[in-house]
Amino acid sequence: MIVTEAAGRYRFVTQPAHAALSGRFARHWGSDAVAAPEPRHPLVVAAEHHDQGWSDYDTRPRLDDDGEPVGFVEADGDDWVDFYARGVDVVADIDPYAGLLTSMHAAGLRRGGYGVRTEILDLSDRAPYASFVAAQEARQDDLLDALADGDAYDVGERERDVLDAVHAEGAAPAGAIRSPLWRNYLLLQALDSLSLYVCDSARYEAATVGPVPTGDDDTTGIDVSPVGPATLRLDPYPFDVPSLSATIPRRIVPVDADDLVAAYFDADVRRAELTFVP
Repeated sequence: MIVTEAAGRYRFVTQPAHAALSGRFARHWGSDAVAAPEPRHPLVVAAEHHDQGWSDYDTRPRLDDDGEPVGFVEADGDDWVDFYARGVDVVADIDPYAGLLTSMHAAGLRRGGYGVRTEILDLSDRAPYASFVAAQEARQDDLLDALADGDAYDVGERERDVLDAVHAEGAAPAGAIRSPLWRNYLLLQALDSLSLYVCDSARYEAATVGPVPTGDDDTTGIDVSPVGPATLRLDPYPFDVPSLSATIPRRIVPVDADDLVAAYFDADVRRAELTFVP
């Protein structure tokens, strides 16, 4: 659950709702300035369902010992590894390439984002995350081997070299941007970050999302600037439509509610509308 407090109210957005927004971004990603995903289908699946494991957990707000809501970054570690592992299974059943990307995303969340997201701490040497990361990286090896043996996707030695380096060093090697797998991992992180920025901000401020692949073996950052209460400018603009609208379903509950969980279910789901422009 993404929990934002402002003006005496809690605003709740579920993780699956945040992931659905990532999927909307993915479906329209690709412009003169940034590369469209290739292969496209598994990236869209991974973006839309990378937090699928949260579905049961996010059916209600979780409260700490003081009765305050627990945000997604504060989830219990044992719960976290359980529902992320189940989420990877769900996505891998849909598409193994999407499962590989989702596993990389999940393990990366506990391994410094594999060097991409500097705000993420490396917790891969701590219980219960150490065993989770080890299991997911073994899963990634198996998924990559199966993809290399199949005909659905063009997966070869470049992907193997990148994955081996990421597992050994916690970061991609020089030249990794030439690997479609690594480009799609970068893009999945950017989509996740952009959606989190939208869902987890009480007040939008200027920010930069990235790195994202540009299509010429390079990357760029996308500057996000509020130009109105419900309009955000992206530079460079990444979408394949002149402007992109988005909806964020959320529940708003007074901070001083006597029973926070009951108040959550009493609150109607409100849909905030946003527009992204060049």
